[in-house]
Amino acid sequence: MMQRPAWWLGLLVLTALAVAALASRRMPARAPDRATVTPAVVATAPLPAVAPASRAEAGVADAAPAAPPEPPPLPWPEGVKSVLHVGDSSLGFEQGLALEMSTRFKAIGIRYDAVTEGTAGLHSFATSKKLEELVRWKKPDMVLLTLGMNNLTSARPEDYEVDVKAIVAQAGERPCRWIGPLSLQRPEKGLIAMLARSVAPCGWMSSHALEIERQPDQIHPTQPGASHWADAIWVRLGAPLFEAPE
Repeated sequence: MMQRPAWWLGLLVLTALAVAALASRRMPARAPDRATVTPAVVATAPLPAVAPASRAEAGVADAAPAAPPEPPPLPWPEGVKSVLHVGDSSLGFEQGLALEMSTRFKAIGIRYDAVTEGTAGLHSFATSKKLEELVRWKKPDMVLLTLGMNNLTSARPEDYEVDVKAIVAQAGERPCRWIGPLSLQRPEKGLIAMLARSVAPCGWMSSHALEIERQPDQIHPTQPGASHWADAIWVRLGAPLFEAPE
């Protein structure tokens, strides 16, 4: 074999080194294997529990306490020959509900006396002892009460419970019926429920859900509205049937 010169061998080594260096420049760096990368875990403290906001803080008004279910009508008392009906301005003086009830009682031969205390509130009426005075004067067989309109939107209806019981006591031992107030355009805040549970032994009738025609003040009934109201009261009283005058 022919022996190559030493300088030729040196040239081969230099060529090989140059090719290797060029190849290393073109080859991209290898990304780390994803399977071997472990994400860092940062421990965090649990979030504190947040107490629910109250209805007042949330700007939601508390609803009025629900009135208990309407009890069944009490039977009409036997031997009733006279009725005393006392109420606030919703009774209507000589018109309105007073006139409609008078027409019905007259048709069945019962004397009916209506007394309207226009601005009567539950407290003022109770402390005046007006009912006690009227009962002593008129000596009725039965008492009807239409009170509560002037206290209907009171924010603390429970404050009047003692007054309601005092009014009922002034009726004495005779049968009595409490006819609750009509609704107003402002919401009531529990007066109806308070009346319903406090008027015993008087019978109770709620008028709050009745839809009847009102005068321009949107408070007092018109005469047709009062007639509608009287019809509802008559059924609730369990009173004898009557023939309306033509």
